[in-house]
Amino acid sequence: MNRITIVKTIALTLVTAAMLVSCGTKKVVADQVSDVKTVSGVTDSEQLKLNYMRRVYDNAVYTKNIVSNIDFSLNAGSKDISVSGSLRMRKDDVIRIQLTAFGLMEVGRLEFTKDYVMIVDRIHKEYVKADYNKVEFLKRNGLNFYSMQALFWNMLFVPGAGNITDEQLKKFMLNLNSSAATVPVSLKQGNMDYVWQTESKTGLIKQTDVTYSDKANGTTKLSCKYDDFKALGTKMYPNLLILNGKTQATQKSRDITVTIKMKGVKMDNDWETRTTLSDKYKEVSVDEVLEKITSL
Repeated sequence: MNRITIVKTIALTLVTAAMLVSCGTKKVVADQVSDVKTVSGVTDSEQLKLNYMRRVYDNAVYTKNIVSNIDFSLNAGSKDISVSGSLRMRKDDVIRIQLTAFGLMEVGRLEFTKDYVMIVDRIHKEYVKADYNKVEFLKRNGLNFYSMQALFWNMLFVPGAGNITDEQLKKFMLNLNSSAATVPVSLKQGNMDYVWQTESKTGLIKQTDVTYSDKANGTTKLSCKYDDFKALGTKMYPNLLILNGKTQATQKSRDITVTIKMKGVKMDNDWETRTTLSDKYKEVSVDEVLEKITSL
């Protein structure tokens, strides 16, 4: 097993996710309705659609913190890897994934904040820190930290928006006339196409599909499936995330699947939101950090 390739693939998947999507941070209070397809007394189809979109948006959990142990697995063609770790997230602030060898020792971590992404090699005391605000692709498409937050928090989002208003919710396309169990909700912005598969009875987002099409660089697709929903405060939160990425933007096509199974999700707030490194750590390139971590 080529471990360097595997961890680079993990990083590629997460960076692909960060490049493809972004989300707002403020909620729209949803109307309390029953199954949207059987609402009585509503004759205005546009109002019916807006009510449904409010409901989907308001399904996001209210908690400020999500903390959980995780089982992390990756499949990339003939390559498979499974490790344990933890996930710590604070709303509108930070997402941190820590990977643990043999369930005993942290060997590396990924930390996403609103200003930068950091990869740390704990064994060799090396790290890389990158300001994604300086990446032209992200700036051009209005993408930022909220990209990852949208996926990990199971949220509806509008690319480049700081919040989602009723006027923005009206821009989403959906068909409530179907009798299917799911209602696809779609949005197109430039080269980006977004589709959220929502459950008609609850408005829960069960899958997010994002496609970026570019004549020069080909097509990149990312899907995130959500399952094992459990109560978290007054809302439901998925304890299983399955991300699949397909891209032609690299030298050869890649097909990657990452599965994150959460175990014992809590809302703890007693933890540091920023990783502080001692002077013993050396800043190096991304390839150097990944190579050292995966040589263990």
